[in-house]
Amino acid sequence: MKKQILQPEDHLQKSPIQPTIAMMLSRLARPAALITLGIGMYLHFTRLFIGTELLIKYIYTATFDTVFSIPMLVGLVSFLPAWKRMVFRNKFEKVVVVATGLLLLLSVPLHVQTWYSQSTNYILVFPMAYSIIFLAYSSVMVFVWPRLKIVTDR
Repeated sequence: MKKQILQPEDHLQKSPIQPTIAMMLSRLARPAALITLGIGMYLHFTRLFIGTELLIKYIYTATFDTVFSIPMLVGLVSFLPAWKRMVFRNKFEKVVVVATGLLLLLSVPLHVQTWYSQSTNYILVFPMAYSIIFLAYSSVMVFVWPRLKIVTDR
């Protein structure tokens, strides 16, 4: 099988933002996504073992959620510039990355609202089964993101 040589100029698209800012944001996308997924997996895994009430009381406090929303917000803001620089090996990778972007897009408002409400009781709305589902698909995301090719060189 012939190995494909990746050339950055073949994959980069023009960005409306300054190219250096776009490249910097692209470099932040992977660590921000992996940190967010890792913390989310820890929280959902812990929730399954100790229950939602104990999680809210001892671990998932308003301060924790406020700090947790920072890498999540960075991941969302850096996602679009990184998306334009990603080289997908197959459709599966593309679907997983799109799912990550949607997860961030839907999660950020939930977590950022804690800055104002100082309450994490909103997670009581989500059934325990959601934690199992989250752990399943975030495990796939954590597998794909480190292997993803993001072209940041000019």
